Amino acid sequence: MIKSPVIPTYVIVHIGEATDKGKNIRVPFIEYIKNVASGELYPNWPEEALRANILAIISFTLNRIYNEWYRSLGYNFDITSSSKYDQSFGVDRQFFEKISMVVDELFNDYIVKDGQVQPLFAQYCDGRITKCSGLSQWGTVSDANSGLGPINILKKFPFDKKLIHGD
Repeated sequence: MIKSPVIPTYVIVHIGEATDKGKNIRVPFIEYIKNVASGELYPNWPEEALRANILAIISFTLNRIYNEWYRSLGYNFDITSSSKYDQSFGVDRQFFEKISMVVDELFNDYIVKDGQVQPLFAQYCDGRITKCSGLSQWGTVSDANSGLGPINILKKFPFDKKLIHGD
């Protein structure tokens, strides 16, 4: 196991679910985050909602890598493209400019539980069609519209956390 979190240069993404015979592709970390965020979020959402969601996406990804989740199970990749288990990654997906700009600012930041170093497994779902015990993506929109910043938005969801920098 990695002793302290490192923002990787690349992520190895398995196309499909872990047990599928899909191929593995090597994607620059920042492009992976932009890809997932552009597939999960809407660029017309308030910037504070985008920031909260992107922090959750980054933390989720880093948690998979830090804990070597798939590698410990014998797989040779870091994360899958399946939103059933991980995050929605689309091969050749176009990035939204507004989302890309926010990712460029935040890709070194992630969420941890107080007193820990590992990136939080920041579970999230859309909050409309799918409900979960983590962050509600659509819920962040109303929170941002009510004036909350990204950290205060994240604090509303059921995980004890703080923002740290991954440098």
